[in-house]
Amino acid sequence: MKNVNEEKSGAVEKFKEFLRQKKMRQTSERVLIVEKIYSMNTFFSAQALHEDINKDIHVSLATIYSTLNLLLECNLIIRHNFNSQNILYEKFPSGANSYYRICIKCNKVKAFTDKKLKKSIDLRNSTAFSIGNHTLYLYGICKKCKEKMAKAKC
Repeated sequence: MKNVNEEKSGAVEKFKEFLRQKKMRQTSERVLIVEKIYSMNTFFSAQALHEDINKDIHVSLATIYSTLNLLLECNLIIRHNFNSQNILYEKFPSGANSYYRICIKCNKVKAFTDKKLKKSIDLRNSTAFSIGNHTLYLYGICKKCKEKMAKAKC
């Protein structure tokens, strides 16, 4: 398993190579954005990333969005639209598969793992379609919201 610094430097190198292949400029702002993202262990919004980076140096929100789009294109981050309220991003999971429970009442997102589910999905590989990675979203009501709803009915 890679440590955080190896993961970060690997992501930066992959991004630099992506920019070279696309014949795009490799700016210090773009590299800083990748480094900041790969230092995080949670979901983030473009606005939150912008505010965090601007504590150190000024980077425009337009640069944040354009870099996020490039990072999506080279598979270094994942974009999530868990609910209609906002779009969140995360660095590409090291395991490449991710599962999420999303509460439709409080909008809390909880990542989880399930070996049986992964195995079942992996068995779906065929000659017609080869699965690289997968993401699963489960929408429902979390335990806390269920308890609140039950108390409200009393």
